[in-house]
Amino acid sequence: MKKHVLTLAICSLLSTGAYAAEGAATANAQADANMSAEASSQNGVSTQGGASANAQGSVNGKAARDEARQNANRAVSAGVEAGQQVRGTASATANVARNEANEQAGKAKDEMNNTRNAEIRAETHQQIGTSVSDSVRSEVQNSVRSTVKGSASGGML
Repeated sequence: MKKHVLTLAICSLLSTGAYAAEGAATANAQADANMSAEASSQNGVSTQGGASANAQGSVNGKAARDEARQNANRAVSAGVEAGQQVRGTASATANVARNEANEQAGKAKDEMNNTRNAEIRAETHQQIGTSVSDSVRSEVQNSVRSTVKGSASGGML
């Protein structure tokens, strides 16, 4: 899109210059025609002077138009080349940004996995600790019960 806008802007500027150059050539041709007509009327050959002036003006206008077209073509080529350079630079910048984003995403994924694993380890340790506590509590209760039963039957109480 930027390439098209740039190309259109350049062509607009050059075509304005081309029309101005063509207008200047026409004005010069008309001035030449008037001067030739005046010179010819003094010599009595006005038709020939006017004809040569018009032909010269037409040739100058075509030359100016051709030159303007060549300038416009050069400008379009320069615009296309500039657009391609901009596109290349933008593509390279996008590739660098994409690579950095992928790298950061990989790091974030690794950190997330490490955090999840740490949470799983902590929960596992807590469950193991709870089951060990339950096991120890059960053994203590059994030991106390047997001691109480033994003392009750032995008459210590």
